[in-house]
Amino acid sequence: MVVGVVNAAAMVFFAVALCWRVDRIRRERAGLQPLAMTVAVATMTLAFVVTNPHVRERLDTTLFTGAGRVFFYCLLAIGVAALVVVFFFGSAEEGRQRRAGMEAIPLVIAMIGLNVAMLATPTPLRTRSVSEWTVQHVGFALFFVIAGTYLIYALGACVLSIGRYVGLADGYLRHSLITLQAGLAMVGIGSLIQTLFVVSAGLNLFSLPILLKIATVVSSIGAVLFLLGISYPMLRARWRKLRHDIRHRRHYRELEPLWELTTSALPEVVLPPRSGDSVEGSVNLMYQRRVIEVRDAVLQLSPYLPDDFDSRPLAEQAGLMREAVDTYRETGGSSGAVRAVLSGVADDLDADAEPLLRLSRELGRGLPVPSTLRRSAASSRESRAL
Repeated sequence: MVVGVVNAAAMVFFAVALCWRVDRIRRERAGLQPLAMTVAVATMTLAFVVTNPHVRERLDTTLFTGAGRVFFYCLLAIGVAALVVVFFFGSAEEGRQRRAGMEAIPLVIAMIGLNVAMLATPTPLRTRSVSEWTVQHVGFALFFVIAGTYLIYALGACVLSIGRYVGLADGYLRHSLITLQAGLAMVGIGSLIQTLFVVSAGLNLFSLPILLKIATVVSSIGAVLFLLGISYPMLRARWRKLRHDIRHRRHYRELEPLWELTTSALPEVVLPPRSGDSVEGSVNLMYQRRVIEVRDAVLQLSPYLPDDFDSRPLAEQAGLMREAVDTYRETGGSSGAVRAVLSGVADDLDADAEPLLRLSRELGRGLPVPSTLRRSAASSRESRAL
């Protein structure tokens, strides 16, 4: 009962994740390559779900004996064919793109062959394991020869295609591609060894049952390497994004003392949200808006700051900034030419925000911004919004 509930929940989660991924691809118009990768991951996941004894038994009972085995190899073939499309279609060469489209022909032939071979196999043999006795029947042996031949062909095409990208890649991406290439190569070698056993034992040339054990071990190691190679870039990107969001959330809070101080005198620098924008849901967008608002405010306050402001100690900078805000409020605006103050050392937003962050931290360690200023800034922003 518990196992059934867990399996059902897992299937629901998988279906929701798959639908979310397809919807993202549709919304972003990502094209064929991401869609093919999604198909590859989904079909290979379902293929291993089919290996579950309960799922296989349900398929055999509902459809026909051996349906679970047919589903497994057909799903595996579709997944590998999708990988071929991924690595071929990524090139700008028209010839390779046409080559990717032609992959439908051997895939369809292989799937038809698998179904015909299974139907030609006696019912008692359809669910039996590969052995030196079961491969004596032509239908049984033909099923595994077709499956193995197609996997060898498609996996070999993937390995060769990945080799073209390995020479162009660098760093973690190069290592990931090498791991992925090694994993696919080992799965292909495992299929080759199993096919060799089926052919040799079926034709009574020689029979080495140890080949099946070797094929299983090699394919298992290859599957693990494949998962590592394909998952590492995604996990790395997700981890970097998580760290990026955490850093921006912290910097967003650290900029608050300087932001509140400057916008209390210049509420007009606060950017109004555009129609349909969900600013509160994006940490990066909130952080970018705050940096731009503070930078704009400091620029307008620059006429009231000394020329050597950037070289002053942080404590002095904090005091001078408070004085500039007070002067701006008293005069009702700025007088004189504005100039760049607290400029970053690079062109990216994070570098541009670094000197602002240092000043804001210093302000946060000093006296708090008066509550009257907060109320003034809030009321000014509200009146501007109205």
